[in-house]
Amino acid sequence: MIWAIGDIHGMLDPLTRLISKIFWFHKQTDFKLEKIIFLGDYIDHGPSSKQVIDYLIDLPCEKVFLMGNHEDLMLQFINQSDLFQDFGNVWFRGNGGQRTAVSFNPDLHLRDDQEDLSPDDLSLDNKYVDFFQNLKLAHIETIGSQKFAFVHGILNRKFSISEQLALKNFDAYHAWLNKYNVWIEDSLLWERANPSDRYDDYILVHGHIPTPRLDKMWHKIDGYDVTSELPFVKFKLKPDEELFSSYNEYQKQYRFESDIDDMIAINVDTGAVYGHSLTAIGFSEENIENQFFSVYKVNVGKGYRMNNDFESLQIHFGK
Repeated sequence: MIWAIGDIHGMLDPLTRLISKIFWFHKQTDFKLEKIIFLGDYIDHGPSSKQVIDYLIDLPCEKVFLMGNHEDLMLQFINQSDLFQDFGNVWFRGNGGQRTAVSFNPDLHLRDDQEDLSPDDLSLDNKYVDFFQNLKLAHIETIGSQKFAFVHGILNRKFSISEQLALKNFDAYHAWLNKYNVWIEDSLLWERANPSDRYDDYILVHGHIPTPRLDKMWHKIDGYDVTSELPFVKFKLKPDEELFSSYNEYQKQYRFESDIDDMIAINVDTGAVYGHSLTAIGFSEENIENQFFSVYKVNVGKGYRMNNDFESLQIHFGK
């Protein structure tokens, strides 16, 4: 079974709670834990960016670490890229860069509005620099009859999908931006466009766009309840067609009447950074054959050391 986890943003407690539940599930069942795919944004805003990275590096399972736009900001700063002067300096203006710097260097005592920091001040050990520099931009999996592409944001349809999915690290990503003269916010780490169709043959699994704020970002959200703190499942609909869904509270099951062959994307960023939920979604060949995904989520804003912090449910699809 493969799990994908959305944006963490320096919050260690919800992450460890979620991972412990995944490990517990696999100890209690015959499902093998194949790997966990992390969709990026490990750092910034929360207080424990360094501790999150340490925890992730040491996890005793196969892992895939994807880059998020916040890791891109950090690397622009570390590398002092030309782009950082025009764009990346927003890391210190509302994007939590100071909190990450203090997490790695507690003696810095930076102000929220302080920007006069140098890469030497950040003083990252080589293992952390290597971790960030080698984050992948995308990952693909074939699970049952379906192909999935895991990325942080949204792919850009104006360019080769396969070329974007093949980008291996920060250097390759920025070389691709320069090659095609792509503005960074139109790229797969930063793009927030509402997807209208599949990207080649792939169902896109992504984070980056907090689902509790979808109604402020997209005009059409197919009846999605932004207060649900659920992953947003996007289907291809005919003009004027409505997406029919229902919820069985007793069985903890959401059902969409659209089929998986019409599924475009799954957004796993359920707004942990805004005090909502940190979410993992589980994929297996058997689950896909039976038309459902497993969902685990930790409710960050509801006392995540209490019994009601954790929720397990299923998302079903098909008539």
